Parts: sequence; C-alpha cells; structure tokens
Amino acid sequence: MVKTLISVDPKRLPWEQETPLHNRWHPDIPPVASVEEGEIFRVECVDWTGGQIKNDDSSDDVKNVDLSQVHYLSGPIAIPTAEPGDLLKVELLNLGCLDGDEWGFTGTFAKENGGGFLTEHYPRASKAVWDIEGIYCSSRHIPGVRFAGLIHPGLIGTAPSAELLKMWNVRESALCEEEGTPNEKTLCRCLYTRPLACLPDPKGAMLGQLGHFKAKQGNDETWDKVAAEAARTVPGRENGGNCDIKNLSRGCSVYFPVFVPGANLSMGDMHFSQGDGEVSFCGAIEMSGFLDIKCSVIKGGMEMLPVVGPSPLSVNPIFEIGPLEPRYSEWLVFEGVSVDERGMQHYLDATIAYKRAVLNCIKYLAKFGYTEEQVYLMLSCIPCEGRISGIVDVPNACATLAIPLAIFDRDVRPPKTMAMLEQLANGIKVLNKDVCLSTEGGAEAKDSRLD
Repeated sequence: MVKTLISVDPKRLPWEQETPLHNRWHPDIPPVASVEEGEIFRVECVDWTGGQIKNDDSSDDVKNVDLSQVHYLSGPIAIPTAEPGDLLKVELLNLGCLDGDEWGFTGTFAKENGGGFLTEHYPRASKAVWDIEGIYCSSRHIPGVRFAGLIHPGLIGTAPSAELLKMWNVRESALCEEEGTPNEKTLCRCLYTRPLACLPDPKGAMLGQLGHFKAKQGNDETWDKVAAEAARTVPGRENGGNCDIKNLSRGCSVYFPVFVPGANLSMGDMHFSQGDGEVSFCGAIEMSGFLDIKCSVIKGGMEMLPVVGPSPLSVNPIFEIGPLEPRYSEWLVFEGVSVDERGMQHYLDATIAYKRAVLNCIKYLAKFGYTEEQVYLMLSCIPCEGRISGIVDVPNACATLAIPLAIFDRDVRPPKTMAMLEQLANGIKVLNKDVCLSTEGGAEAKDSRLD
C-alpha cells in the first residue's frame, strides 16, 4: 500500500481540510509534511476551484466563480536533504480520480469575470460535465464523443525564495502598469484584454498553516505581511507552477530547481485530460484526484539548467515524458496563420496563428451539428495536438491544431456531398443544445460558502 501523505475530502470546504491547503506562493508558507528521498507517497488534491463548480446542468457556477481563491494546492512538502541550488527530481508513478468522485468539468468564463482566449467570439460562460469510467470519459453535454484521458497535475512546483518572489512581483507589476499606455505589450492589443497579470491580493488567500483570509485578514500581522507579498498561482514561472502541460502524466520525471531549504513541493489543479493550449481557460477536464510520487535530490543540479535572463534564478524545469499515452493514428489538422479574423496582418505572431487554427476547427466541426460553444469546450480537453509549425517565413507564423478522428462516433472528414454533411449534422442528439450556456452579462464573482 502506498502511504497517503496528504488526504482531502472534496465534500468539505478547502479551508476546513484536515491538512491545510494553500493557493499562493511564498517562502514563508510552512511545509505541512516531510518525506525522505526514495519514499513513495500519495498526495490527494481537491479540484482547482475548491468545489465551487457542481455536477449539474447549469453554468451559473462557472459564470460567478470567485477567481480570487482558486488553485488550492496540497503541500508544501519538504524533502530535508534539498537545498537551494539543487534539483528535485519528482517521479510521477501513478495518477487518478478520487474514489467516489469520478467526474470532471470543462468551462468558459464570462467576459465580465476574466474571459478567455476567444472571449470576443464567445462571451458567455458555459460548462460541460464529463463522466469518468476508468481511462475513458464522455459527456451528456457533448454527445458523440468518447476518449481516453491522460491524467496530469496542471500545477506542480517548488516554493520560491524571497529573491525570486520579488522578481516575479516587480516584473508582473510593471506589465500591469503599462496597460493603456503606448508601452503596452503588442499582443494585448490583438486579443480581448483580459487582466494582464494577477498581482498579490490578500482577498481569497489561503496560506496553509498560516490560515485562511476569512479568519486571518486584518487580525494577524504575520498573515497580512505574507498575503500582501504572496504570488498568485495563475501563471507558470521559474519554479514550475501552473504550466498545464498535459504530458506530465504516469511515468514522467520532472526536474525542479530548488530555491528554499527543503524545496517545499506543492501540487494541484488535477486534469483528467487536456488539449494543447487549454484554450477555454477553465478548459481541461478539471477534477479532484491523487498522485503517487517519489522524490530524489541532485546536489548542485540547478547548474545544469540553462540560465536565460538577467538573474541566476532565471531557469525553468525540464521533464521526461512517460511511456503511457492514448494512441491515435488518424488526425484531422487545421492550419492558422498570423492574419486575424478582421483580416489584419500581424508579424510572425504565433498566438494569432494558433487562435486562427482554433477558430478554423471550431467553425468546421460546427458544420457537423455541434454548437460552436460545444466545440470550443471540446478543444480544451480532448487529446488534440497544437504545434508552432512555422516561425520564420515572414510575415506569417503558422500554427496547427490536430484532432484525433477516433474520438467521434461519426466520420468528421469532409464528406463527398453536402447532403451527406446535413445527414451527419442531423445525427447529433443534444440533450442541452446550449451546453449549459449562461445568460450574457451580470457575472458576479462570488462564493456563497464564504457568507
């Protein structure tokens, strides 16, 4: 039996778990457990929203999700032999759903509550619920689709040092300060302007053993200081973090840089499956789950990571892909170039090119009877493959999006006649044609459990 180091109960509130969770990065968040090198242990995790999203046929919970208090992480876990400058090798031995909680969700956020990659096209919140049966999943909200998942943690990483945390806050604050000025980053003008960065915010902060904002904010000087500095967990950074790499699955080994004594490893945001890019933002099949892990330390190993930046801390993890993945042999591939949907030319812009590839795929599959919102959700979580296929041929970058044909219960290649296409489209039986689509406008970021 694998020893369960951290257990969770998805039916309990995140801040009422037996072992405290956290949703911020800070070197002063103390470890909740310790393991020796070579020890095999299990870590359980709640879903990234901490139970805000329900298994039902309404998307109001996605529409009004409180994003100030998400990415509840299990940890930190100390490995006593790890010191700053080392590499922490983390082997992912097994991953799965929690018993009795075999379901997940995919969603798109409302424009008023953060939006997403294609917000200007799909501004309303939506949700699809997936039933998980072993390695396969299907959804009552997206009929005719079934596929095997590649379970992985969307978020896993080591704690930052005080120096690294300061680097993060300085550079991300500078990005936000540019908004609305001539110095604003060019890409921000090409897509619907979502928040450019999520800066430290005590509201919603859960700091492990230091406590939860509901009880601590304004009542504990230490808590207030840490919460004011602690980094949000939204992006991936030098410590790993929220990189949403679908290949971090069974048999994978990740080499994390160590910035603090003990490394202080944390993880969460479990995904049953995800498409490259996780384009709908709330977009993998989000679930609660477990990881079986083994850790070892490479002394001084951080020197092996390439430094690309102004600081010796400007490094990123590397990983080995495991041997187990869903096998698909036939794919339909959509191209996109860096010309946006208004016909405007951009220069070698891979984001615009990928956006076009995604839009091309959405509008193509919609011809087969799906709503565009259904396809948008689908592309966020099916095992599709995104590529930067060309980044040198001026002025157009080229991106591709490949979808496996075997996940559909019908042939979605171009049919020989339009009559055949209409017949295929009529074959889609949708219980909820709007895919749990919310009303437009009026989103209120609120978790009623905090009342």
